[in-house]
Amino acid sequence: MKKTLFTLMLALFFISPEILRADNFSVGGIAISRPNYEGADGRDLDLLPLVDISIGKSFFLNLEGFSNSERGLGAYFLKNRVLELGGSFGYYESRDEEDDDKLKNLGNVGDGIDGRIFAKIRLSNYSVFAQIRNDLSNSHDGALYILGADYLHKPSSHTSWRFESSLTFADDNYMRSYFGIEEAQANISGLNRFKAGSGFKDLSLDWIYNVDISRQWGLKGIVGYKFLVGDAANSPVVASRSQTTFGIGLVYKFSRQTFKISRRTFLPR
Repeated sequence: MKKTLFTLMLALFFISPEILRADNFSVGGIAISRPNYEGADGRDLDLLPLVDISIGKSFFLNLEGFSNSERGLGAYFLKNRVLELGGSFGYYESRDEEDDDKLKNLGNVGDGIDGRIFAKIRLSNYSVFAQIRNDLSNSHDGALYILGADYLHKPSSHTSWRFESSLTFADDNYMRSYFGIEEAQANISGLNRFKAGSGFKDLSLDWIYNVDISRQWGLKGIVGYKFLVGDAANSPVVASRSQTTFGIGLVYKFSRQTFKISRRTFLPR
């Protein structure tokens, strides 16, 4: 299901010949070491896509599953040097009983698509952003409200790094799905019954490093830290409040010349 949804998102974007006139087009992948689920003390090594495509002031596809500022597939309502405002569709992963022994007999929370509205204000190298994510797939029927800030630094023409911090508020439905334990679940899992309500869920800090190794190839590194708070931290399914993420990836940046060649070669005249 995860691969199917991801493939559909890419297909909806790439079927348009407008992609050949993209202002920014980079694709790649990143190997990520991260917790088995939100609150786990065990870890998984996953391979996630890195996609960043933008066409003028209208459309974009942005996939980097390690960041709270990821936007997904969408369009800008307004975009200039200072302000960005837009809407999009994003993908979220499932949480399965098989992910960790602590989740046995709690049932699965499916993967799906959420609708997103975001805003970002840039002030020189600093920026603040906000994003609302509302479930559209009826997997958890919840919503997340994210408020964050970041700082971008470019020590040279070939390297840059970004420090990002964010605070996430989750509604009742989201918290019940991921952190609550109902009486029936408690009876068969051995965990205590727990009623999780809306509130602040976590504080996240991410450091993202980029370096160009050639004109078109680049490396990306990520070090992330998330600290669960409130009912999320107190839930019996949580084995560790502190969550760390480490990753390194490879990105290929397409040039405008590549688009021109592709257009002459593959598009009918």
